[in-house]
Amino acid sequence: MLFILVILIGNTNIYAQEDSLQNYMMAAARNNQTVLANYTAYLAALQRIAPAGTLNDPELSIGFFLKPMEQVNGKEVGTVSLMQMFPWLGTLKAAKSEMTWMAEATYQNFRESGLDVIYQVQVQWYQLASARARIKYLKRNIELLKSLEEVVLYKYKSPSLSGAGSSINTSASTKMDNISSSPSSGGMSGMGSAGSNKFAPQPSSAASMPSSGMSSGMNSGGGNMSDMLRLQIEEAGLQEQVESLESQYKLSEATFNSLLHRDVKFKVVVPDTLVQKVLFTDADSWKTVVAMNPMLAMWKAEGQSYVAKEEMSRKMGYPMIGVGVEYMINKKKDETTTSSDGMTTTASSMNKMNGMNMVMPMIKFSLPIYRRKYKATVQEAKLMKRSADLNYGNTTDQLQIQYLSIIQRAEDASRKIALYEKQIRLSNTTLHLLLREYATSRASLTDILQFERELIDYEFKKFEMLSTYNIVSAEYDKLMSKNDFMNIK
Repeated sequence: MLFILVILIGNTNIYAQEDSLQNYMMAAARNNQTVLANYTAYLAALQRIAPAGTLNDPELSIGFFLKPMEQVNGKEVGTVSLMQMFPWLGTLKAAKSEMTWMAEATYQNFRESGLDVIYQVQVQWYQLASARARIKYLKRNIELLKSLEEVVLYKYKSPSLSGAGSSINTSASTKMDNISSSPSSGGMSGMGSAGSNKFAPQPSSAASMPSSGMSSGMNSGGGNMSDMLRLQIEEAGLQEQVESLESQYKLSEATFNSLLHRDVKFKVVVPDTLVQKVLFTDADSWKTVVAMNPMLAMWKAEGQSYVAKEEMSRKMGYPMIGVGVEYMINKKKDETTTSSDGMTTTASSMNKMNGMNMVMPMIKFSLPIYRRKYKATVQEAKLMKRSADLNYGNTTDQLQIQYLSIIQRAEDASRKIALYEKQIRLSNTTLHLLLREYATSRASLTDILQFERELIDYEFKKFEMLSTYNIVSAEYDKLMSKNDFMNIK
């Protein structure tokens, strides 16, 4: 039952971490300014589709004579003409198809930016969890050194290791054993650590010792006061590392908040421990990458847009047809004329058409006789289609190399994590024994401090490998478009 309870607690911890990270990723997808800018660009690209498939505006012409012009059927006052040009059949459809594919390419670029931001969120989150875990581990080691000080202090005061003293030493060493042999944070990710050590000796503890105890300790082979000072030096060094990591944590927290476009002072919820993710790969994983990767989809959409542009350019080289109508406005002219001898006569031959307005249907053709520009446009579209195909192939090759690299790096990190866990387990056992031996004066403080430093080094290397593994897993999720919150179609 205890074993089942431990498993359930571990799984709950995993799910809690994943839920917290999932919420942050979704918040970044909604609020990150780069993602929103690319989404706005996609919306703008959609607005280009409707104009591309629409006819040009008709042309309306209005003219009038300052002095009416006499015609056979009257006096022409002005004209009104309306003309609509029609491109060759299929031209508008090709233009609309081109803009549709270009909008699709913009959409895939928006997806890529979103997946990249989510990947950056995961990387920063693992680094924050790493810093938190390292701080916790260093503080636990400081507690271990403080417990060891109790043993040193007792040995210093005791002239000899009596039975009662041995029992006290055993009690102190048992306390230290419990600290040193406790589980080392499960699994955590890594971040850079530490700086130089700073130490100011504090002789107050030595000054407070009874003089008889000091003399008897120095004469009897009991504890050495220099051990106390060495422990304080170690504590000061570890404390400086804690302060350095806490400073780095604040900077990483600000960077994380900037990805979510919120105040840099917001607190980020991260666990004290970090478990190793599981990276699932199978025979169809590479096919999923090819099918879902937004960069490949972007080059494919761009290539299709150039196919449509080639068709449109070819049809633009055909004549355009214009259909229109002209309306002439006339007014009546006088039907009586005066001859040179003063006689007035009446013209009756055009009485029925005098002042009648006229309607004239029109048809118009464009003559694309300058073929070089049309041929150049068609050739340009072909070359751009070829360029998009080459970019698609190049991106496929790079993604395949990245895919194989991810698998190799994940396997390498897993092996190193197993190695460091074994070294940590053996070092913990060795340190456990050394603490007991030191309590009975059978081991030196130098050996304990050396193993304690080695244990910290193994723990930090394990943190680094866990960080590497989880970041590689996040890179794999990005490659598989697993966390594609931008797929809004």
